[in-house]
Order: sequence, then structure tokens, then C-alpha cells
Amino acid sequence: MKSLLALLAVAALAGCTSTSTAVRYSSAAPRPVSAEKECARFGFVAGTAAYNSCVIDMQKQAVTLARGRH
Repeated sequence: MKSLLALLAVAALAGCTSTSTAVRYSSAAPRPVSAEKECARFGFVAGTAAYNSCVIDMQKQAVTLARGRH
């Protein structure tokens, strides 16, 4: 359930910036956070099945978002 909530939160935030805005502010944007750090920040414990699922979901979403930018 936590991984679903985390995925929904990230998906909701991903729609907050248009591509032109993202490109315009790309030099000022913070560095991307790794999936592992983000899942830990969401409260998942490293080494658990839920944490691993969160990391996989975050990595898949990053790939999907990257494909959409090209």
C-alpha cells in the first residue's frame, strides 16, 4: 500500500511542471534523488519486500518519464 501511495504522490507531482518550464529551469533544479533514497524517505526499510517494490516502481517511473521527454 505504501508503494502505491508513493507512486501516486510522485505521479501527481510529475504533472506539476510543463516540459518548457522544466527545460527553462533545468540548471536551477535540484539533482534527482535516487529511488533508494526516495523510498527510504517515504519510510520503507531497506531490505524489505516493500522497499524493493518501491525502488522498482520508482525506477520504472523514471524510465517512463525519461522516454516522455524525448
